[in-house]
Amino acid sequence: MRAEFDLTIATPLSVGWYEPNEVDKNFYIRPTSIKGLWRWWARAFALGALYEAGCPDLGKATEMVAQWGFGTAGEASKYKITVKVVQQPKVEKVARRQRRGIQRLDLIALSRDVEYAEGGRFTLAVEGEGPHFDLAVGILAVALTLSGVGKGGRKSLGVLDITDARGRAPRARDVKELIEAVRSGVKVSCRGSSPGLPPAPAVAKGAFEVYSANAQFRDVHNFFLRPNRARALAGNYAAPDPMDRLAWFFGLPRSQRGTGYLPPREGEEIRRASAVFAASHGRGHIYGGRTYISVFLSEDWPPRLRWIGASGSRPINITAQEVKKARDLFVSLIQKAWGAQRIWP
Repeated sequence: MRAEFDLTIATPLSVGWYEPNEVDKNFYIRPTSIKGLWRWWARAFALGALYEAGCPDLGKATEMVAQWGFGTAGEASKYKITVKVVQQPKVEKVARRQRRGIQRLDLIALSRDVEYAEGGRFTLAVEGEGPHFDLAVGILAVALTLSGVGKGGRKSLGVLDITDARGRAPRARDVKELIEAVRSGVKVSCRGSSPGLPPAPAVAKGAFEVYSANAQFRDVHNFFLRPNRARALAGNYAAPDPMDRLAWFFGLPRSQRGTGYLPPREGEEIRRASAVFAASHGRGHIYGGRTYISVFLSEDWPPRLRWIGASGSRPINITAQEVKKARDLFVSLIQKAWGAQRIWP
C-alpha cells in the first residue's frame, strides 16, 4: 500500500544534522524527523482514545502504537518514508548579529550564522502493509497540518503545506473532518471511571482543542516571546506580560543565566515542551490554508517551580486547575489578538 503527499516548505525550516545551523542540501526534509513527529502524534491519538474510555494508561498507548505498525525499541516500523526533491527550495541565511524578525533564528544569530529553507516542491511517499495503514497515514496528515518539522516545530517553524495527496492519503475537506476520520479508526476495549487530566498530551475531548486564527507566521511565532506578546496585546513591548505567572505553559527550556522558570532546588534540571502547537499554512494546503493553534491539557508538569527575574523570586505551584487557567487565559489572548475560533472539538 502507498500514499503520497506533495509538499512545499511554508515557513522557515531548519532540521538538525551534524552542522546544526546549516541546511542539509541532501535532506531538506529528513525522513527521521518526520517519523519522530508522526510517532508522537500516534501516541497522542492512542492515549486520547484511552482517556475518553476512562483508562488513560501510557503503557497501553505505547502498545497500541506498536500494534499500528510504528515499531518499538527492538522492532522496526512497518512503514517506509521517502522524500523526493522535485524543485530545490530557496536557502536563506540570517547572518551573525543580524535580524529577520523570526525570534528563534534571531536568537541563534546572536552568536553565529544560521540557515533555513523555504519553498521548493517535494513528494513524500509512505509505503507499508497491514490493517492500520490508512490510520497511520491519517495521523501523518494531522501531524503535518498541526505542527512543523525540525527546530521550533511547535512555534510554526518548519511548517509543510500539503498541496496534493494521492493513493491512500486521506481526502478530508478540513481539519475537523481529518481529526474525526483518524479518531474513528482508533478502537479501544477498556472501560473505566472518568479521569482528570491525561498523564501526557492526548487527542481527546476535554484535553485537546484546535483553533483557527487569522494570523501571519511571524506574529504567531513571535507571540511566544514575552515582549512581542505584550506589544501584540497592549501595543508596547515594555507592557506587563499578559500571561504573567502562567507563561510556563509555553514550555520550560534550559535556564539562561540563572533566570526564568527553575526547579525548586538548586542543581536540578527540568525540561518540558510547550502545551501549544502553532502551524501557519499557505493557501495551497489541502486541509485548509490557515493558522492552526492546538492546545493540550495534561498532568505531566512539574508540581513546583521557582520564577527568578529582575524583580526577585517567587514560588509557583502547578496543579490541574492552574493548567486549565493557563489554557483559558491563552485562548482569550489569541481570540483578542487574531479572532481565533475553536474548530475542534
